[in-house]
Amino acid sequence: MEKGILTRIIENRKVTLFFAVALIIFGLYNYWMIPKQENPEIAPPVAKISVVYPGASPEEIEESVTKKIEDELTGISGYDYIEAYSRQSVSTIILWLHNDADIDKTWDELRQKMDSLQSKLPESCQDIEVDTDLDNTAGFILSLSGDSSSYEDLASNAEKIKKEISGVNGISRVDILGKQEKQVKIKVDYARLNQISLSLNDLVGVLKAQNIEIPSGDINNGEFRIIVNTPGKFRSTDEIEQLVIGVSSENANIMRLKDVAEVKLETEEATSVLKHNGEKAVLLVGYFQENKNVLLVGKELESKLAEAKTHLNSDIELDEVLYQPGDIKQSINNLMKNLLQGIFFVIIIIYLGMGLQNAIVVSFAIPLSILISFSAMNFFGIQLNQISIAGLIISLGMLVDNAIVVSDSIQVRLDNNEDRLGSCINGVKDVAVPVLTATLTTVTAYIPLLILPGTAGEYVRSIPQIVIISLTASYFVALFFTPTMAYLFFKEGKSSTKGNFIWTGFKELSVQALRNKKFVVLVAGLVFLGSIVLTSFLPLVFFPKADKNIIYLDIQSEHAANLGKTEELAKTIDAFLLEQNEVKQITTSIGDGLPKFFMTVPSSVKSLDTAQTMVSLDLKNGGRFKNNTQMVEYLQQVF
Repeated sequence: MEKGILTRIIENRKVTLFFAVALIIFGLYNYWMIPKQENPEIAPPVAKISVVYPGASPEEIEESVTKKIEDELTGISGYDYIEAYSRQSVSTIILWLHNDADIDKTWDELRQKMDSLQSKLPESCQDIEVDTDLDNTAGFILSLSGDSSSYEDLASNAEKIKKEISGVNGISRVDILGKQEKQVKIKVDYARLNQISLSLNDLVGVLKAQNIEIPSGDINNGEFRIIVNTPGKFRSTDEIEQLVIGVSSENANIMRLKDVAEVKLETEEATSVLKHNGEKAVLLVGYFQENKNVLLVGKELESKLAEAKTHLNSDIELDEVLYQPGDIKQSINNLMKNLLQGIFFVIIIIYLGMGLQNAIVVSFAIPLSILISFSAMNFFGIQLNQISIAGLIISLGMLVDNAIVVSDSIQVRLDNNEDRLGSCINGVKDVAVPVLTATLTTVTAYIPLLILPGTAGEYVRSIPQIVIISLTASYFVALFFTPTMAYLFFKEGKSSTKGNFIWTGFKELSVQALRNKKFVVLVAGLVFLGSIVLTSFLPLVFFPKADKNIIYLDIQSEHAANLGKTEELAKTIDAFLLEQNEVKQITTSIGDGLPKFFMTVPSSVKSLDTAQTMVSLDLKNGGRFKNNTQMVEYLQQVF
């Protein structure tokens, strides 16, 4: 009679165990190589449209800019709703689409409509800005701060660090925020300008005409070609001052710009400023490439930053405001902790009912199934992020179920004096179909999440994927590896539960339940109805609040067009926050929002009367608050 596949697997157990070891090594390798990010990469159906109209009041912005944009947006394909903000000198509109909208096609249509609308806005309006990457969350935010340094010095040091870290493999780009830009200011003396019969518009035209690069053709001798450009752009204020603008009608002298105007290079009037722990600051904001292992990128980044710190001026502090690799490492450490806890509790529980050897064999299914899942995740391109980690944690409690059923079936046959090989083979055959049915039932329960449409479905899709993959892996582990391990380690009568207090108690409880069938059914029905009633009192949220050690404050000043007043208000709030024992550090953006530091944080609205503060906490220091919510409620009462 031809031997079955299970018989061959057990008889060739050395090969089977070698294969198990190979799966473990391959799983560890894939765990190391799998892309690790904090959040899933999704394309949310939301865009931000903003227009700067210098000097315009909120009322003027509303009438001449915001309403015109709103009228255009209502005709966009997939339009759902908008949020519009008309502030001093700026209009900001957040556009939301339906979940089933064709996002790429709609964004192309949006940009075309905004390009067409530009000519209908007031001439002083700057170009319409369309941002469709609102899910683009910063991978790290670094602060360079120091009140004894100027913003120019801080920005100069930031440029040096940017140059060092931009070459790190896995970083897509690094931005510097908070730089105070320079601009050339020309103060014209109208009396002198009139002497040469030039208007202010004429002078502007001369400046524009002179500040361009003019291509002058090329030189080609048949062997090589040289492109020739005539330099025209201004490179210093001296060049601007020496610009010839005309000839004096009185004495025919050549008139230069310096004869009718004063030229200065000054810092541009700030529309936003940054503070870190109350001091002047600029921010280095970095973004990681997609499908990269952020932990590996973070190691190289840390070494670059450690070297960069040694070259900073002594009065400049380099601090981590946000560092995603650290958060991801903590999440993975929590997963490993849960994994070890799961194995430990499985061993304890099964030991009480089946003995230590059986417990170890059964618990072996957990790490092997998880490692097989890592290999499958890497193969199918599933990232390891906080959502997929949640899927793995959900699976932990179910991974051992199949192995328990199979091992118990084998042990029962051993206890009935069946030979070892027959017990392992027949024990698996007895439960293979029921175990498969139970596994498929659980898998089927997660299919609705797998086919959930829209952004929500895209965000949570890795949960059903991980559960399905890990349960499938646990089924094959229970069918092929558990009986092999049982053949090696299980003993007849070793796990007999007769006389065991757990077995005795369960048997007595079952007997009483069978004797009082109507009462048991009644209690079960009441529990079911009670659970339905209690469910109606549960709060309904898509996801719980993020378990992070940060909170943020949105600040609104009552002075609509005064950045200085907003800065004073933010300074007062910052000073109070720094006095709290729970506060580790604070970073404030005045006149604009901070870079997106968490994917659920709403888009900021740029305005002179707004500010945003991110607060890093360590609640253990103060001992007053159990969670961030209590801290936030306290701050709301104070302010």
